[in-house]
Amino acid sequence: MKIKDYKIGNKYNSSELMALAVELMYNSIPEHIDRADPKVGVVLAKEDGTLIDIAFRGELRLGDHAEYTVLERKHRSDILNEHVIYATLEPCGPGARSITKLSCAERIVNARIKRVYIGIEDPDPKVRGNGKAYLENFNIKCEPFDAIFQEEISLANEQFLNEALERAKLADIEELQPVFSTLDESLENYKFEDFSVEALTKFKDNLKITYDLDSIEFKSVLKKWNLIRTDIKTNSIVATGLGILLFGKNPQIQFPQSLIKFTIKTKNEYQPKILDFDGPLVLIPEKIESYLEINFPKSINRSTFARTETKEIYFEVLREVIINAIVHRDYTIEGANINVKIDDEKIEIQSPGKPIVSLEKLKLFIAPTFSTNPKIANIFYQMKFIEKRNLGMQELLDFSKITGLKKPILEYNDPYLSVIIWRIIGLRNEPASENIIEFANINKLFSSGDYAEHYTVSTKTASRHLNKLVKDGVLGREGEKKGTKYFLKKKI
Repeated sequence: MKIKDYKIGNKYNSSELMALAVELMYNSIPEHIDRADPKVGVVLAKEDGTLIDIAFRGELRLGDHAEYTVLERKHRSDILNEHVIYATLEPCGPGARSITKLSCAERIVNARIKRVYIGIEDPDPKVRGNGKAYLENFNIKCEPFDAIFQEEISLANEQFLNEALERAKLADIEELQPVFSTLDESLENYKFEDFSVEALTKFKDNLKITYDLDSIEFKSVLKKWNLIRTDIKTNSIVATGLGILLFGKNPQIQFPQSLIKFTIKTKNEYQPKILDFDGPLVLIPEKIESYLEINFPKSINRSTFARTETKEIYFEVLREVIINAIVHRDYTIEGANINVKIDDEKIEIQSPGKPIVSLEKLKLFIAPTFSTNPKIANIFYQMKFIEKRNLGMQELLDFSKITGLKKPILEYNDPYLSVIIWRIIGLRNEPASENIIEFANINKLFSSGDYAEHYTVSTKTASRHLNKLVKDGVLGREGEKKGTKYFLKKKI
């Protein structure tokens, strides 16, 4: 639908309201000529989907954020309890604007908004705060836009995103900023000297920073990334949890749960091989790669975690899943490490933490990108360990089509989100009825061809699966021959 087709007071589903926010985004009016401004669209709705109002950046006055426009300039005197906001860009957090201005996140909290759907996270890892984390501290539920909208938003804002990331590398030393997550907190017992020179050098080299490691300028960069802080009482530099986790010499002392544990058990080995990977997170990818190259020379090409050359698909997917586990896991769960279990049939990667998108979307490989640790994700992106827009879901979806292997399995068993990658060619997909129902519930109206493409089966097999559920009364069917469409009638 176009903007003109939406009517205030009508009810729409969440995907339709996301689409409206994306359309509004393109109307944004820039206020700078020397740098790119973000394109932002915002929709205000009730929890039941009733459309209340819309806004875009600069709509009523140059420089006004879209959230400010809809909350303060259009509905300042209205009671907005239990309302929902759809914003194409993460709302700015406290301290991100001038000292006299409230941030969008603060305005959302003051308006007592119940839920915020966020298109993409702000890539600038400023110490001044994370809007999403601030909202969650006030028990405001934050959820991502659908993946298809995230890609469009990122493409439309490509110049702004690139400039924001570039600005984040170099910055003047600033005052202490609010803390919104456990990892942002200072660790008084850890100093700058507790950082690994090797890890900092790799970070500096990958970002093409020319400052010396011990220079004021380089430390200002680390402060910008919230890796260190200045202790006002002692005027000394202390590390944050984030800094120690990523660059500390021995982060497992403070975060023993940050190990990556490999267990390999094959029919040719009497005892399983067990190996723990420790040290700063930014050095772990290459350690794991070296181990995989030695132990799996026949199935894994010699390549690097950094995205610099074409990779063999099996290794590419395995690497993607392991790095996603490192980046997106919940580091507050004590005693829960990342586990990689390998046997002759499969590889299972267990990542601690509940999925922050629906398990249903994960199982259907349509989950949007949304990180539990956006600052770690930013570091890993800058160091070229992950894609600019994480394509892990699409890679997993394409995996079985290319390799002939059974489609990977995603499941959650507290406290682990697990991804199972199969190793034996010939294990073809035969989805269970509940999986087909999940597919039907998401896609609403679909053809046997849609089903065949998703489950990598022939159209004949797809028709057999679907018609059985039609016979059982689970699915409905309309149209004839090539125009036949299926839909979910009831759940079992």
